[in-house]
Formats: sequence, C-alpha cells, structure tokens
Amino acid sequence: MFQWIERARVCPVVLCAIAVALLLCPASHARAQAAAPDSLNDLVLIWIQGNYASPLVCTIDGRAQRGLRRILIEPADGNAKARKGKHGEGTVRFVDLEVETASRCFSELGGRTPNITGQLSVRHPVTKRRDTAIRDFKAELRRKRGFELDIVKGRLQVSEVGAASPQTESLDFRGGKLRIHLLRPGSDSLRLLKDLPSPRKLMLEIETRAGRKLSFPASLAKPKSGG
Repeated sequence: MFQWIERARVCPVVLCAIAVALLLCPASHARAQAAAPDSLNDLVLIWIQGNYASPLVCTIDGRAQRGLRRILIEPADGNAKARKGKHGEGTVRFVDLEVETASRCFSELGGRTPNITGQLSVRHPVTKRRDTAIRDFKAELRRKRGFELDIVKGRLQVSEVGAASPQTESLDFRGGKLRIHLLRPGSDSLRLLKDLPSPRKLMLEIETRAGRKLSFPASLAKPKSGG
C-alpha cells in the first residue's frame, strides 16, 4: 500500500510504444497503423492497462497515514488481442490494502472507504475488426475523454476497515460497466492526485447491473526508463 511507486510493474514496451504512437506521434501514424491491433476493443485494452494508484488515508495506532490503493489493469492471458476466435479481454484487479491494524480508512474528498479485493474481466462493446479502428479510437477518446467497457464477469469483496467483526460484501459485477475518463483540469479529484507523478490521471468507476457504483480517482504509474 505505502510502497506502490517502488513496486509498480512497467507496461510492456511494445504496448507503450503503440499507445505513444497513437496519441503523441502523428508522423509515425502509418507505422503504428501497420503494427497496432485492428479492433477498437484491442486499442482500448492497450490504453487502459497499467498500474494505478488511488490515494486514501488510514488511521493506524491513532495516527493518520497516507497510502495508496493499487488497481492493476492487465490483458487477460497475457495478450490484449483475441485468441482462438474469442474477443480480447482485460483484467481489473484490486489489491488488498493490508491494513489489519487500521481503525479506519477514508478519502480526503470525504467519507470512509472500504478494503476491496478481487478482479473483473472487461472488454469494449466494439470488438469487430475494422480499418477505421485507430480513427474510431481517437474520436471516442477526444469526444468522451475516455471509454466505457462492459464487465464480462467478476466479483469484488468489499469490507469495512477497522470493524471489530467486519462484514464482507460480495458484489457481482457481471453485466455491469467500467468507465475510465481523464480528469478535467481544476477538478477536486485532479488536485487530490497532484503529488503523484504520472503520464495519465483519471477517474475509474465500476457499476453493477443493479446500479451500485464505486469510483476512484487514480494515477497511472510512470514507467521506469529503459522499459
């Protein structure tokens, strides 16, 4: 929890290169188009993957200590592309806070925040291959500042921190939504992340089919130089 930056895993070099080519290097667009996956789903899975951190504060031994919730987004089976005729999926994994001695944890934006563990499988609704995939990707990112993905399957275990006999709630997210959007300049959530060096700061929101929502301002780990 408190050593997230040192323990962060670096994105694969190839995937980072594709993302940079798509978003930052128009001159190399032709090369990126030749090398990049050819469905909007594949491109979105590449863009969202990484090691994210969401700030929180926990009271431990009577003292408030700042920490980070870790959320890992990775390609399922180590590959963002479809295999054996199946559409590619991403895995969203919530890492245990490991704060057994804390009396409570809370967000600086207000309200107690629980410990969350488990993982979800996600994919973008548009999975068909098309020649316009890169153009569609850039248009959706520009228009919506992010993406909405379907949650294919997965459950999360949600438990209150510091309770004498904590009740664990198991939430089924099958059929729900994952929304990832870049934070707007000047927002309270962006100010909360100001001390975290990152190439991308965003709001990550998950919602069950029944409408239960959990949201996290999150900062993408900055890849270490040299890959």
